[in-house]
Amino acid sequence: MKSRLSEREIEIFETMPVPRAVAALAVPTVVSQIIAIVYNIADTWYIGQLNDTGMMAAVTLVFPAFLMLSAVANLFGIGGASLL
Repeated sequence: MKSRLSEREIEIFETMPVPRAVAALAVPTVVSQIIAIVYNIADTWYIGQLNDTGMMAAVTLVFPAFLMLSAVANLFGIGGASLL
């Protein structure tokens, strides 16, 4: 069966030291979390302009749960990719 890994993936999994390989795999996850945080700041600012405290409270309460679910999804996504 022919390998479907690219040259970069082969380099990460076979030749890189473990700390560098973990960093190479973690950077996209960190970037996606930062984008989610910036998106939430934009949502909070927009909803804050509506002067509705109920909506602001909902955004404030839901975002940490959303961030945790996103982190768990990234954990299993990267772990599953490494397992494959």
